[in-house]
Amino acid sequence: MSTKSLILINPFSGRYSYEEKLFFWLRFGVLGCFVGHGFWGLVLKKGWVPFFKVFFIDEPIAYNFMPVIGTMDILIGLVVFFYPNRALLLWASFWTLFTAMLRPSASMGMSEFFERAGNYGIPILFLLLHGLPATAKQWFEKLKPLGSVSYMQASVIEWVSRLSLFSLLAGHGGLAVFMNHPTLIKNMTGVGLPMTGVNLHIFGLVEIALAFLVLLKPRIPGLLIFICLYKLGYELLFPIVGNPIDIFETIERMGDYVLPIILFEYYRSKYFNQSRQHTMVPKA
Repeated sequence: MSTKSLILINPFSGRYSYEEKLFFWLRFGVLGCFVGHGFWGLVLKKGWVPFFKVFFIDEPIAYNFMPVIGTMDILIGLVVFFYPNRALLLWASFWTLFTAMLRPSASMGMSEFFERAGNYGIPILFLLLHGLPATAKQWFEKLKPLGSVSYMQASVIEWVSRLSLFSLLAGHGGLAVFMNHPTLIKNMTGVGLPMTGVNLHIFGLVEIALAFLVLLKPRIPGLLIFICLYKLGYELLFPIVGNPIDIFETIERMGDYVLPIILFEYYRSKYFNQSRQHTMVPKA
């Protein structure tokens, strides 16, 4: 099957190989994150102002920068989806780590950084799987689905996915347990689930427990599907409780839903069994 025909596929169809589905999910995760994030720059999100103040940029100047950043993000998301290359994946990895780190830098707490592991986990995984190039030209060559997955690449898929899921779940739980995060309280209370006091802490501790399950026992039947649906359901509370345009908050967190799918598909693939056999081979 030609690479051109793989731009838009049904990733749930049995017509496509594991490698082709993986290639789609990675591109789709970057697309959602960057388009969702970029939209807030275009509409001049007031919540971005504290991040500019970290660099002593005044509010009026910050609003001038926002549309530029938003446009850049959307373009990067689209190009990575249609013409993925290592140069843009390197930038995407840096940019998502940088923007996540701005939150604790703006005195919002480290939980905010860890909670955004879905944003930076996807481009990091994408780049690691295709490797650093030997020549400058290869930085800009269009990437294709992997022909096969080596033992090392299989380990990368599993552990980057597991650690990213652990981080985003534990980080979100930390927003409840350590920070009494107002957005979390607003979203849950808005659908009739009051999140204050003990309820808020129990909610956060359950998420942290889920994080440790993913880290230690990710193959519990149904766990990864539950996490995917749970994260999607929670992030849909943004437009349900707030305004319709808040759907871009949901879209921005695309990595949160893609990572459990990637890990679920990996455990169903031949590469997981091959990896297990590789570790069980006795040394001479």
